[in-house]
Amino acid sequence: MGLGLTARVLSIAGTFLLVLWIGFIVVFYRASGLSPTSSGPPPARLLAIADLLASLPSPARAAALPALRSPLLEVDLVSAAEVPAGSDEMSEREELEPYRTALGDRLIRMQIRPGAERRPLSQLLSDRAAPRAFYIALDGREVLVAEARTPFFVTFFGLPAGVGAGLFGAVLACVVLLLLHREIRPLARLAAVADHIDPTGEPVPLPHLRASTPEVRALVSAFERLQTRIHAMTRARLALIGGIQHDVRSFATRLRLRIDQLPDPVERERAEADIRDMIELLDNALLTARAGVGALDEEMLDLALLVRTEAADLRAAGRPVTLDTVAEGPVWVLADRLALRRVIGNIIDNAIKYGQRARVRLTVIGDQVRLVVRDDGPGFPPPMRDVLMEPFMRAEPSRARRTGGAGLGLAVARGLVEAHGGTIELGEGPGGQVLITLALFRPG
Repeated sequence: MGLGLTARVLSIAGTFLLVLWIGFIVVFYRASGLSPTSSGPPPARLLAIADLLASLPSPARAAALPALRSPLLEVDLVSAAEVPAGSDEMSEREELEPYRTALGDRLIRMQIRPGAERRPLSQLLSDRAAPRAFYIALDGREVLVAEARTPFFVTFFGLPAGVGAGLFGAVLACVVLLLLHREIRPLARLAAVADHIDPTGEPVPLPHLRASTPEVRALVSAFERLQTRIHAMTRARLALIGGIQHDVRSFATRLRLRIDQLPDPVERERAEADIRDMIELLDNALLTARAGVGALDEEMLDLALLVRTEAADLRAAGRPVTLDTVAEGPVWVLADRLALRRVIGNIIDNAIKYGQRARVRLTVIGDQVRLVVRDDGPGFPPPMRDVLMEPFMRAEPSRARRTGGAGLGLAVARGLVEAHGGTIELGEGPGGQVLITLALFRPG
């Protein structure tokens, strides 16, 4: 699951607040004087209990014990002979000095409950610290055993067990989130730059992330190498098509010279038509490739004059072309003259082949120029409109050259129009006609 920038910032802020909250807890416990001794019974309380029991006769001491007990303090009486023997390992601990000072010689022994010292891990993980037993002499015969239980284990720093671990974990999480955000931010910059990479244009400079990790820098370098290879392949493809076109034109010229010597005029005309189709196919491929790599020779030209000229040339050649409406005055656009001539020619040629005649209309709507070519054909259902814009797709499926071209006319027109920042659509006009609309932005 990916986290956006807002989610990451909120995570960092939440972790930082958690660190502050645990820090306030630490300050509170430190300010309240919590320590390993303060979590147990105060020395003055043990002294008061011992004095009270010592002042009572021996039979009354046992009856007073229930009143002196609490959930955190268990008191009992044993004989002097029942005091455990052995070394008093707690007697030298510095944190128990207040008990030695308050009780003096009456404090016979201090120890952890037998068996508890053999389970240090369970003692640290338990919600109650191991009981400490204080043996306090009442007289020569009886000894008070005060067993203190603390509600939580207090560390050497005077904090409940787990607070330090929580603080360390929260600080570590905050640092990790900050580092993660620092490493993800360059990737967002790289993604933004990668969106502007255009194989048809110049290479886009990628951000140099010297402070990032080696993996991020390696990713940027890989993107840069990939971009260089893509542009090199695109330029090489254009050069290859241009070279093939030049060589094929040379061969076509030789073929024309040989065709002129054919005695049969019908065969000679067919051969010349095949050569023209071959050259036209190569011209379309080269022009489309140039448009794909942004190698168009753009200039300011009058689209209205270009449409009138093309229509006049076609009518002079005996083609049924009619100008319905053409905008008055010059219609200036920034475009490649050869590319627009090929677009207009392909659209009109398709209209004549499949709709018997072509009617051309050029209008200006706002900052757009709209060229509409209509015909008298039956039109095409909507599912076929997008298919016909693909290369080598024809409305007439026989693939015969006498009934249509190679299926590149509309595909080439779309590629050239889109290279100029325009759109081309197939629409169904009145009476089942095919409506083709070319939209170009007029420079302001």
